Amino acid sequence: MDTRRAGCGPFGSVLPLFALAVVLNGCSAKTGGTSFAPGAGSVPTSGSGSTPGSGNTGGGGTSNSGGFFSQGATNTGIITVGTGGTMGAAGSAAGGGPPTTSDGHVGPPTTDNCGANVSKFANPSGTVQMLYPYDQTVFPRGLGAPLFMWDQNVSADQILIQMSSSMWSYTDCPQTPDKVRFQLDDNVWKGAASYGTGLGDPITVKLTFLSGGMVLGPVTLTLKVALASLKGAIYYNTYGSMLANNNGAVLKLVPGDAQPTLFLTDNGVGTTGPCRSCHSLSANGTTMTVNHHNYAPFAASYKSESYDVTGPTPTLVFNDLPEAGFAGIFPDGSRLMTNGPPNMTISAFFPTAPGDVGALVTSTSKMLDTKTGNVINANGWNVQHAQMPTFSPDGKHLVYNDYDQGPQTTVMASNQTFTVGGHELWVQDFDASTNTFSNPRKIYSDMNLFPAWPFFTPDSAKVVFAVGSRSDFVSQVPDPLLGPPTMTPLGSGHLMIVDLASGMVTPLDSANGYANGKSYLPAGEDRDNNLEFFPTVSPISGGGFAWVLFTSRRTYGNLWTPKPDDPTAKKIWVTAVNLGLPAGMDPSNPAFLLPGQELGSGNIRAFAALEPCKEDGQPCKSGADCCKGYCSNIDPTTGIGMCGKTMNHTCSKVDERCTTDADCCQDANNGALGRMLYCIQTAGTGFCEQKAAE
Repeated sequence: MDTRRAGCGPFGSVLPLFALAVVLNGCSAKTGGTSFAPGAGSVPTSGSGSTPGSGNTGGGGTSNSGGFFSQGATNTGIITVGTGGTMGAAGSAAGGGPPTTSDGHVGPPTTDNCGANVSKFANPSGTVQMLYPYDQTVFPRGLGAPLFMWDQNVSADQILIQMSSSMWSYTDCPQTPDKVRFQLDDNVWKGAASYGTGLGDPITVKLTFLSGGMVLGPVTLTLKVALASLKGAIYYNTYGSMLANNNGAVLKLVPGDAQPTLFLTDNGVGTTGPCRSCHSLSANGTTMTVNHHNYAPFAASYKSESYDVTGPTPTLVFNDLPEAGFAGIFPDGSRLMTNGPPNMTISAFFPTAPGDVGALVTSTSKMLDTKTGNVINANGWNVQHAQMPTFSPDGKHLVYNDYDQGPQTTVMASNQTFTVGGHELWVQDFDASTNTFSNPRKIYSDMNLFPAWPFFTPDSAKVVFAVGSRSDFVSQVPDPLLGPPTMTPLGSGHLMIVDLASGMVTPLDSANGYANGKSYLPAGEDRDNNLEFFPTVSPISGGGFAWVLFTSRRTYGNLWTPKPDDPTAKKIWVTAVNLGLPAGMDPSNPAFLLPGQELGSGNIRAFAALEPCKEDGQPCKSGADCCKGYCSNIDPTTGIGMCGKTMNHTCSKVDERCTTDADCCQDANNGALGRMLYCIQTAGTGFCEQKAAE
């Protein structure tokens, strides 16, 4: 019996070709799928589970309408979200006028593309429900404009959009050929962000709708833009991606790019593989471990590999690591702690057992050298089954689910009753100089639910995690007796955070879709809530926020509305978690969909990490990109500057390196329009940032 990482395939058994049809909510291949139309006004539909949806057939050409980039009938067939420009009234695509660069702003402070046409929208009445973006969402800079979506029962021919902040305003009344969606031009969004002075200066958006001669609304949203961008690159698992010929893969997405690129996969097929998908990434962005699975009948094999990812393409370092796909990698990539699933599989179709992370087989946790696979003697380590381990960005702590500690409960699987643990999260201190663990302590326990996927915030002071209903810590796996495509019932999950100093645990209600105890998600609590899994956190904060990425099966407005157990419902969402709030307060904010994902694939477990630093003279988006920590002469239109200091560079601007607060510029040209900057230490490196609590 192979006791290595079982990956996303059958457990050494004969499988029909349809067998790995979908869904481990962390690791699987995908059959079936969803067809979708690139044309305007079409709302894709999907089938339940692994049954292909009805959908629509692809139209011709390339379209930016509907708020997504579509090449439905071209070579790639990719549809991604969050890109494209406006369509409609003359002048609306100008993005608020020609960009200016002398004062760091994009476009003029005031734009009115509507003029006398505003009279069409006089005396509005009635109500319209906005579906996306969510009110009070906090966005980073550098992303494409959000797609505005409203109740699809309101078929709008034209809208009046009025946006304003303290120093900026924009008015337009474009036609809306999609009827239920409007894609704001990216230049307008950049302009709004460039004139903003921080969280205390939100963007007020008021939308009024002209529908069949009736004027409806207005609807008002408050949106906020942090004085920081998402740093580095994001790597995530995908299943059913057209970039990987519908095979499992790791995709790379640089925030602000229109679509991801294929990073790691294999030349397999979606039903049998082989594929590379489930992965972990070091905080410094140098080292990735990934599972390489082949689940073809009579040829099943499961192993993990380590890669050097500092170059333009990944370089294989070691090809025979055990249990490394869900390993905790030390921040510098030198070593890892393996996942230790405790129980034997109960299925001949797919490695799964109550108490085990789905797709894993029994093993004990151990520390390995990522380059050689050699076991490293870990002093003080006596945990047998540490599941989902993660090191802190400063390398001084390890958090994990300790299967053998705490309460035990009974669960049903394969018509049998099992007694399982896995109800507690623990943290230990770690001394990298001696490979010594010490001071184990419990940070969370639940008598009935299962805490999963713990991840540290950039300051290493808090841990974000999911709490779910399933003892395999995912949302769904193939039925142990019947095998794919028959699936077990869909589980539930929500996000929480624990402050390590005080021990206080707080639900991330805003990220989970709740305000004042009630769901604000557009499809309602029964459809959209309690479907949050796989949180990770960017190791570099921005604007005083920890940027938490998580997988959700909620709907995306009216553009992507599959049933929750459809694998394509899984998308990457992001919430800004305020690092400046006291323990016990919900520090999260309403989430936004990460732009650039393919809509037709299931996307999960995103890792954000800095890319290899760039030397002076190379292009950059912020000081975090540069080896010496400075990015100068940034063009506000393109967001691109050059690594290095200028002659008058006497202090550090926003996102640039620092040691103390005194290193940060506090003048009007500090990149934060004069707002107070502080030296925020993350992963041992300081960056000048605004504190979110302001």
